[in-house]
Amino acid sequence: MAEPSESQLAGAYLVSSMWWYSAAVLEPVRSLKRAGFPVCSELIGDAPENLPDTGLGPRFSKEYSGPVLLTAKTEHDHLVEEFDRMGDVYSEFVRPFSTPIFDEALGVISRWLPRNARVLDAGCGPGRELLLVARRVPEGEVVGIDLAAGMVRSAWRAARASGLDHCAFFQSDVGDLPAIFEGQFDLVYSCLAHHHYPEPATATSAILRCLRPGGVYCVIDPGPAWYNQISAPIAKWADPGWIGFHTPEQFRSLFQSAGFARTGWQEILPGFGVALGQKARG
Repeated sequence: MAEPSESQLAGAYLVSSMWWYSAAVLEPVRSLKRAGFPVCSELIGDAPENLPDTGLGPRFSKEYSGPVLLTAKTEHDHLVEEFDRMGDVYSEFVRPFSTPIFDEALGVISRWLPRNARVLDAGCGPGRELLLVARRVPEGEVVGIDLAAGMVRSAWRAARASGLDHCAFFQSDVGDLPAIFEGQFDLVYSCLAHHHYPEPATATSAILRCLRPGGVYCVIDPGPAWYNQISAPIAKWADPGWIGFHTPEQFRSLFQSAGFARTGWQEILPGFGVALGQKARG
């Protein structure tokens, strides 16, 4: 029997670390939150305000019945090679860790999700979070993008298997989003994907262009400096395609530099939060 490779050992260590942190920290804190204990800090900065009265409704799910894949390679394909191979199994590895994080984040994001919202998932992976959001916007739609074709295909199959036909899927680099997306979304979010963006400033500017006036950008990711300092060495070694974490202050600066009118950070669990950006109304 062959000895496991270093990448396999690193992956196993990363998964076990995530599962341990979820069981030892995230789930107990969620229980305290449900019991009414004030375990998370107050909002830093500004929350979105004066959003459009109604969402944009469905469009892309009506125009595209299957996943839309790139016809040429990109300069960042090497960052998603492993994710491309793991499209059908990735969700099971990360579910115990990502589930409590996104469930808490969804409680924040839902404030800006009318039933007919048109939403973009920037880094949808195999689609677990996307399906949850799709059920919140039955009169709108959710569009998922991911650079890994395997993830796009898996997310499309998951949506169809769940009977959700108001979803569309595109293979795309987050820094080079399709021109047809410009000004087309009420809300854009990414869940545990931002730290894989090779050019965060380019990606943030691209997402700003895709939002309608008054639209909201939500990034669910690690943030506090203490967590980043502990986790970065593990992520650099074991997380394929990892680029780097941002602190709440760095997120707000990144959003402000891109041109967002309002920026903020809402802690949701120890080590994690939602970075918020709102596009100017006009």
